[in-house]
Amino acid sequence: MRCRCFIAAIMGLLVLFGCAQHEVKPPLTGEETQRVIEVEAIDQVLLYRCQSSWPAEKFPEILESREKFETEQINSFKKSLEKYNKSAVNTKIKIDEANKSTTLMCDVKGTMYSPNSYDFHWLLADLPFDLYQFKQSEKELTYEGTVNDVPTTIRLIFPYALSHCHEHVWPR
Repeated sequence: MRCRCFIAAIMGLLVLFGCAQHEVKPPLTGEETQRVIEVEAIDQVLLYRCQSSWPAEKFPEILESREKFETEQINSFKKSLEKYNKSAVNTKIKIDEANKSTTLMCDVKGTMYSPNSYDFHWLLADLPFDLYQFKQSEKELTYEGTVNDVPTTIRLIFPYALSHCHEHVWPR
């Protein structure tokens, strides 16, 4: 009798554990090894590209949960833009297995501060610096440094010679 109860209990546990859902790890938030952000101004839209490099040993996790990773990255970026009344359209993620990188690409709309000035508060608000920390060339602003322990390059590209303040860029 005892043996039957013991076997029934073991069988019940095996069925229970076999039916339980396995935990899926969240994407590799904060594990980037490098980030390159490029924003190019074209008319009233900013073309945004953010390439993130990942450790070789962690990259298979991205591939395993590719759809979930892409959805979470896109939704997170769109939500961050919404805080500043901006929107992302034509959003997609490219995964480069050979280089262990992902690139989020989209058009950011609603960035015009005035008829000829772009607002970058949406990009800079969570960063410990503003546009005055960028190196300026005639048509570009470039930042190279570390953001949240990740080596980061940010390039802002314009079709004209530019002027700027803390968060805005306009033609010179």
